[in-house]
Amino acid sequence: MKKKLVYVAHPFGGKESNRKKIDVIMGDLVLNDTSHDYISPIHNFGYVYLTGDDYQRGLDICLSLLGHCDILVLCPDWESSRGCNGEFEFAKKHSISTFTLSEWKALNRI
Repeated sequence: MKKKLVYVAHPFGGKESNRKKIDVIMGDLVLNDTSHDYISPIHNFGYVYLTGDDYQRGLDICLSLLGHCDILVLCPDWESSRGCNGEFEFAKKHSISTFTLSEWKALNRI
């Protein structure tokens, strides 16, 4: 049976402190839940983080990836992140199941 692909959205803003937080979260999910496959746009595209007029281009690249996923998981403080809010709106519009990280971990006993 094909595993569901889970997109993990975390605030970034080009900050190394946020990269370290998502490293820990992804490690926890990947190592403790073998029932799903996980993907993080920060890990995939963080090396080309775009700002200013190019910000939307960067977000569109992330949303294209999200379009291939079955589930969106929103990490803490997602509400304060422009990118996470865009990902949340995209998921709503495209009927992608959405959970907060704490909801997801409780549901999957992680």
